[in-house]
Amino acid sequence: MNRHARKMRFVAAVTVCLCLNLAAAAANAGRTACIIPAPVSLEDGEGMFTVAQTTRVTAEGDAATEAAKLVDALAPAMGFRLNVTSEPDAGNNSIRLKIDSTLRERLGEEGYELEVTTESVSIRAAKPAGLFYGIQTLRQLLPPAVCGDQKAESVEWAVPCVRISDYPRFQWRGLLVDPARHFIPVRDVEKFIDAMALHKFNRLQIHLTDDQGWRIEIKKYPELVAIGAWMDLTTIWNDGKPKVEGERPGGFYTQDDIRHLVRYAAERHITITPEIEMPAHTGAAIVSYPQLGLYPDKLNGLTADKRWTAHEAVLAPRKQSVAFMQDVLTEVMDLFPSTYIHIGGDEANIEHWKKSEEMQALIRELGVKDEAGLHSWFITQMDTFLAAHGRRLIGWDEILQGGLAPGATVMSWRGEAGGISAAQAGHDVVMAPTSHTYFDYYQGPAETEPKAIGGFVPLEKVYQYEPIPAVLNAEQARHVLGGQAQLWGEYITNARHLQYMTYPRAAAISEILWSP
Repeated sequence: MNRHARKMRFVAAVTVCLCLNLAAAAANAGRTACIIPAPVSLEDGEGMFTVAQTTRVTAEGDAATEAAKLVDALAPAMGFRLNVTSEPDAGNNSIRLKIDSTLRERLGEEGYELEVTTESVSIRAAKPAGLFYGIQTLRQLLPPAVCGDQKAESVEWAVPCVRISDYPRFQWRGLLVDPARHFIPVRDVEKFIDAMALHKFNRLQIHLTDDQGWRIEIKKYPELVAIGAWMDLTTIWNDGKPKVEGERPGGFYTQDDIRHLVRYAAERHITITPEIEMPAHTGAAIVSYPQLGLYPDKLNGLTADKRWTAHEAVLAPRKQSVAFMQDVLTEVMDLFPSTYIHIGGDEANIEHWKKSEEMQALIRELGVKDEAGLHSWFITQMDTFLAAHGRRLIGWDEILQGGLAPGATVMSWRGEAGGISAAQAGHDVVMAPTSHTYFDYYQGPAETEPKAIGGFVPLEKVYQYEPIPAVLNAEQARHVLGGQAQLWGEYITNARHLQYMTYPRAAAISEILWSP
């Protein structure tokens, strides 16, 4: 497919991607299948299948759970709910969902087969996730109005006849959101997850802590949210004062909120990976608990807003700080079933440790070489702790400095060099380079775009990305789990702006990570 045709296919697909309720979509005659991400195999057929109030959905066992999701997804726009039955033969005008374990060898755990004839729709998969992704493809084959949340009038719910065989290229297909800089309410996270599901993403990394805010309730250390959740970049950029008189910016997720979001995502076959930053980007924690900082005496007695400008933005990796962060991770693990727990590890200004007599003494006591060795020692403490609880540490590529912890997985953001080094050393890697996956960068001319952090990552550049570096051999390439796009929140202040920065670029990265 040439570049122009590829662009035009994206333009056509953006309507589906953003769930626009267009009455014009009722004109289905001659409509060709346009699916994002592109499936492995698609054969166009003749004619259309029409979903009507009399259409029956057949499913049993685990397939019935996915069938209920299909009914829930279609009902608002269609204005009626389809009937689900366990009868194997519902006759003509039926949608049939079936788990078939024999498909696993050919399609994997997330693949599916979808066949649409004039009389029926059949979706088969080895696992529920595959059925769910087949349902997302079916939704995209319907008129775009199907994504609306109110009944659409005068729409014929017709699906073009096709045969599709489909499965993902990579196991990690992710996006990152950053409520630490500007808080994202629960409902907005839900909507973000809904759009991810439509594009077959399966990982959502939530950057829960940073210098500007601590967004997750930790029962053992309540000051983390009592103090750390109520400063963000809105106030920091405004001399500590809210933009609107009486407004208190910030916020946090209660543990019940987290459980809800984890469950909400899991129902859409998305795993939430929590990120708790350490040893740097810990300003909100240090402001809340000064004993984590290099010079607690300097902060004690100051008000929270004064502490904010007085800390060193990197914690002191003394043993008490290690224990504190492991306490935090204990509660995090209780909330998130994700195998991977992200601990950041990036942009630590270890020059502060060089200037600290206490940290120099700690380096000698531990027998590590230097400040980089101290950084590695700290990361290893977290890696060992997580591994002892059946979890795996993942961090940004700075965790390579001073030697990589044995079980760690690297998220390569400063280009691909870190990911290449990690893969060559036998460590798993998620590719997330600034060059192609930083969606907080401008996507058009700066003078016509909302204020962004800088950089330039247009849609076309995202679509040109290849996650496996050419330098890796076949064995090393198997360590590339996939990729992830980042939406850092310094300049993304609300849900509408977040959506604007995400799509259509996320449509491109979804295809890079799913399609052959």
